[in-house]
Amino acid sequence: MDSEKYEKSFKLLSNLEFSGVEVCLVSKYWDDSDVMKFYGAGYRKFGESRINELIRRTGIFPKDIEWHFIGNIRSRDVGKICKHAKIIQSFDRPDLLPKLEQYPNIEILIQINISGHENRNGILVEDIEDVIEKIEMHEIKCNGFMVHPPMDSSIEQKKQWFKQMQLIFSKYPNYTVLSMGTSHDFELANEFGSTLNRLGRRLLDTK
Repeated sequence: MDSEKYEKSFKLLSNLEFSGVEVCLVSKYWDDSDVMKFYGAGYRKFGESRINELIRRTGIFPKDIEWHFIGNIRSRDVGKICKHAKIIQSFDRPDLLPKLEQYPNIEILIQINISGHENRNGILVEDIEDVIEKIEMHEIKCNGFMVHPPMDSSIEQKKQWFKQMQLIFSKYPNYTVLSMGTSHDFELANEFGSTLNRLGRRLLDTK
């Protein structure tokens, strides 16, 4: 990425910060040099969906980076994730709570399957309360929700789902994070109260 694109990316991020929205930089599309360029500009939240890259990067990058795991969680990887990430944004498996309980420093966001499609990851809306009760029973630190509507959804569908998530989020005043909005739809998500965007491709491809 040339210097002009970096500057445009930094301006976009600065505008989001000014509006009160935090950003998790999805670095799975980036070279190590890109990560360090954004780190040098002061950004500390980075998201990885690949276990091996999460482990490698936590080993070579500065220790004050806050790594978020944003990929699918497999039972055999729970220990690795919890040792190398601070936050799991993609928690959707209550059966793994006993394993997560062994790592008191891990924090989670509940991934919501807002569309209800069978082939989508996430907790169904009607199961949220039950899942929260299980999380509290296991004393896992949960800060809020993450939602990622299907990419091929229409703007009207996304508006409906983001509005629904805004309402759900408002019912849990102890939660502080509503992670919704990616490179494809963060502006729309922020209209409905997103507190955290996940941006990757948009920053690399800033025109």
